[in-house]
Amino acid sequence: MQLELLKKKIVIVGMSAVIGFGALGIAPAPFASKVEAAVTYETKVEIGVNLRTQPSTSGKVIRLISKGESINVISKVNSYWLKVSTKDNKTGYISANSKYTNYNGGSSSTGSSQASSSSKADRVISLAQSYKGRVSYDFGTRNPSRLIFDCSSFTEFIFAKVGVDLKWGTRVQKSQGTAVSKSNLRKGDLVFFDTIGSNNRAINHVGIYMGGGKFIHNTPSVDGIAISSLSSGWWSSHYVSARRVL
Repeated sequence: MQLELLKKKIVIVGMSAVIGFGALGIAPAPFASKVEAAVTYETKVEIGVNLRTQPSTSGKVIRLISKGESINVISKVNSYWLKVSTKDNKTGYISANSKYTNYNGGSSSTGSSQASSSSKADRVISLAQSYKGRVSYDFGTRNPSRLIFDCSSFTEFIFAKVGVDLKWGTRVQKSQGTAVSKSNLRKGDLVFFDTIGSNNRAINHVGIYMGGGKFIHNTPSVDGIAISSLSSGWWSSHYVSARRVL
């Protein structure tokens, strides 16, 4: 009898201990609640940019992220695209071009940034040259499937392939990016011309600077892609301005 009584006391003490811990709010580790880190929207949009379903200009546009919105950069996919989320719970991809946001991506040095721009410029020029003999010129046309463009729809087409969102039309492109003087031109800069009559600086044509005093453009004079001199001759005298978009 005494043994049975002792067993009962041990059981009662054990249960009391469990109840006591519970009352104190001490729970077994496996039931501890998981605390998730809050999302911070640390990056500010400087210029309106399209949020896309894929890291490509062929990706469907989810919506336009307006200037002033704050977003969360999830990851840098490559040199051209960022994966981001917005405050309205949309996730997608935007251009990594620094003109669109204040994202610094871990703050790369100026030297490496210039090297990256130079690499992208080389790709732009290589792509443009690859369409020589394949592209036709038609004013006011943007037809990628048939490779028929005017001058600005061609630059739009080429730069889109490296993740740079140019708008169609010289009247818009002449204000995109940042202004650069003729003496400071770099490969990949957009160069603008007045091709009607004397040069009164009314921009109506655009090309891509290649370096070495040359530029590549889609022109009606050859019904397609041409490489022309910017150092002398007709095009030099009709040059107006340049913009850096890389």
